[in-house]
Amino acid sequence: MELSYTKLRDTVRTKGHVFFDTGQFNLNLFGIRSSAPLVDEFNDHMGMAYLDDYGNETLLLFKATTKPGLHWLKNNLGNVNGTAILIPGQYRRCWKLGYHKGYKAMQQHGEGIFKVWRDNDRDGELDIDGPIYEDVLGLNGHTTSFKNEVERVGAYSAGCQVIQDDLDFNIFLSVISKSASEYGDIFSYTLLNESDFDS
Repeated sequence: MELSYTKLRDTVRTKGHVFFDTGQFNLNLFGIRSSAPLVDEFNDHMGMAYLDDYGNETLLLFKATTKPGLHWLKNNLGNVNGTAILIPGQYRRCWKLGYHKGYKAMQQHGEGIFKVWRDNDRDGELDIDGPIYEDVLGLNGHTTSFKNEVERVGAYSAGCQVIQDDLDFNIFLSVISKSASEYGDIFSYTLLNESDFDS
């Protein structure tokens, strides 16, 4: 996906969200959901935009999924109302620098922060509409495996935002850690649709 710092900034603001562009390493964490309704593939992106040590506009983009994997859509819903699918929008102070399954990651900060749809028909297709729930817990930002290359989302996301490659994730975390030393360890996240960039 081709994307610039300026295009991201303008799109985020056009959607009515806040974009942080004052101060070095004042991070904008974001996800972009693909327009292709494919299941179990890392066809989305996650990224970060910020001003570096010299005030240069910087944007990093990583292959990711912003949707749950097939395991949770068909076999184990994880919730009586269905598997969580994060609704695009901006979620202020939603993540803290914490842990996911024992390793450093972005951890949900508090309850009632995220808005999700829930898919409970087990047909293996994404239901991106319907009632809105705010009961989700443990919707983190993390990676897949530090041991193997992972091609399919599978059980790695039950609604979490997941960077496919662990090396990319280490870059992601290193920038977050630098930002946390300046601004604290609580971060916002903005989920956009690929179609938001069409105009």
